[in-house]
Amino acid sequence: MSEVWRDVRARLRQEYGDVIYVSEIARLRVAEDASGAIQIICANDFGRAWVEDNLGARLRALWAVFDTGPRDIVICCEGAPASRAPAREARTVMAGSVRETAPASAAERAPRAALENSASPAVLGSPERAARGDGRFTFNTFMVGSANAMACTAAKAISGASTPPFNPAFFHGGYGVGKTHLLNAIAHAVNLGESGRKVLYLTAEEFLNGFQSALRARDVQPFKDQVRACDVLLIDDVHFIAGKPRTEDEFLHTIAALIGENRQVVLASHCAPSELGVGDERLRSLLRGGFACELFGPDLDLRRKIVDCKVAQARSHCPELDVPEQVRDFLAARVTSSARELEGVLNNVIVRTAYMDRPVTVEAVEEVLGDLPVKSDKRVTVDEIQKTVAAYFSISASDINSKRRTQSVVRPRHIAMYLAKTMTTRSLPDIGRRFGGRDHSTVIHAVSKITAQLGSDPVLAEDIDAIRNRLRG
Repeated sequence: MSEVWRDVRARLRQEYGDVIYVSEIARLRVAEDASGAIQIICANDFGRAWVEDNLGARLRALWAVFDTGPRDIVICCEGAPASRAPAREARTVMAGSVRETAPASAAERAPRAALENSASPAVLGSPERAARGDGRFTFNTFMVGSANAMACTAAKAISGASTPPFNPAFFHGGYGVGKTHLLNAIAHAVNLGESGRKVLYLTAEEFLNGFQSALRARDVQPFKDQVRACDVLLIDDVHFIAGKPRTEDEFLHTIAALIGENRQVVLASHCAPSELGVGDERLRSLLRGGFACELFGPDLDLRRKIVDCKVAQARSHCPELDVPEQVRDFLAARVTSSARELEGVLNNVIVRTAYMDRPVTVEAVEEVLGDLPVKSDKRVTVDEIQKTVAAYFSISASDINSKRRTQSVVRPRHIAMYLAKTMTTRSLPDIGRRFGGRDHSTVIHAVSKITAQLGSDPVLAEDIDAIRNRLRG
């Protein structure tokens, strides 16, 4: 068993690289239970989930290569009862796996052969990554808020449908708002599903380089065969294709062919389809004919969820990490530009504190923020919110804090409470006190009511955006 495990780890190190090997694979232990099953033991439940999602299928396939007899491979936590993976998952082998693996059924051989017989990895990069996307980014780790709820709902509908619900799907928004995460989550979910659909995830750069390499070789057919053989094509950063006529033309014919065969196309860009600088009006029209959804920068609630998620992920590397609630609130309030920048600041905080045996404090965060060029919105107070909302609706700030219950006052009051909750770090009881000594349950009711109406009331959404812009100067 130890010899097999050594061979499996060596192959995983070769395939996944030293960084993942040192941080994840080298930490695993192997044992044999009473029934003869092999247990791959992780330090905690988060590590177990990560290994199952990202290494499980490949690990089981390699064990079947190096072991002489069939074995059940169970991935479990230290000290926790092992749970056996479903048979389907145990049989799954990543695209590009070694040829010595156990025989697969005809249904399993077909999509694998299509990928292995397509263009070489030199054309479109790693076939394994292209088929699975980045396993770190799943729906489980995608934090949902008002800024991205519609996009997440659409992405889940795409990943769970046997035929395209809308085609093409086009996600757009600024950098760091979660577009790449969503595309990889779709790839991951489709691979875990029962539909047997084959996924191809590419960046626009990979599509561009692959097509140009095929042109230089004067043989574009292998490139076309590989891209058009998939059931779900996901291409990120498509704005990089704009302005390159021959690539635009191939891109147009590729997505038109897939849509014509009722195969799903999902695209992402930092700008909307109507704003892409493409020269071919046919391509622009095709992109406009699908479903376009914008992702916005995270609000305070969503940033707080992201901090919690990133702290949980960091504990797989640093089990003793303790980030107090006060520090999490402070981080979410101060770093407002994007989830990516928020993660970068948190990583710097963790390395400078927990890795150096120092406590994670607000002072440590301020030290990091002082050393990094971090963007943040102007900090606003509850008093400023009340005055700005009152001026916007032509009432007085005293009306908002009064006991009046007329519609002309109640709606602005609810909006002011919603903005106080999403734009400041004040607690619910504190916000209630600042609104005429009201109870925290009143604030919860107001925030819930505005949140529920935002999706269906465009006038309300426009009012709140206008007030936010005034508050941010």
